[in-house]
Amino acid sequence: MKQIVDSILNFIETMNKYPQEECTIVKNGGVRYRSELVKLQVDEKINLSPELKFFYEHCEIICDIRHDGHKLKNTSVDLGNSLLDLCSPENLIYRQEGFRWIGTDLKENPEWNPFWLVIADINDDPVVVVTDKEGSPVMASYESGALFPIANSFSDFLEYLSITIELIQGKYNGEIIDDESFEFLEGFIEDLKERISKINHNDELVGNFIDYLYG
Repeated sequence: MKQIVDSILNFIETMNKYPQEECTIVKNGGVRYRSELVKLQVDEKINLSPELKFFYEHCEIICDIRHDGHKLKNTSVDLGNSLLDLCSPENLIYRQEGFRWIGTDLKENPEWNPFWLVIADINDDPVVVVTDKEGSPVMASYESGALFPIANSFSDFLEYLSITIELIQGKYNGEIIDDESFEFLEGFIEDLKERISKINHNDELVGNFIDYLYG
């Protein structure tokens, strides 16, 4: 479990190092390390892997709140040109709707593995953890398309996010889009690939992760 512990601490440290600016739509939540464990409020139908259980036991997902007072079901992670919405554990049951449970009567989707757990999304494109595989591999998809791998483990996924946030904020000062061309700043994608490749030498997997975030 040391790897997941180190990845969680690094992720939280990076998030706290670069707090998001408040916007006119929501008041930002965040992720905070728990000093004391609490009983998880996760529906019994949700299959958590050891890594995810450890993550949710030790991390408090503080949901964003709209300025009208409505509490959302997630906290957002700023990725420069988009937000990754990370679901809180008590709301995981609702995030599976449209994937594991479909239709107006929310029947089980026969094509969806019950050990595929949607934990986050970018503009409704899901991040899925495979909870019955060692290390909790992570996949993603575009809308309702086929899933593809983006990280060999949940620990690696957190490390990739930390690297991405550090690069965006530390080197590019939060701005990765050219104001005139509306394209990514020259060198940004190459910088990100180089940094992630230092901990994963699988070019296809690294490419999948970057394409999911910025493709």
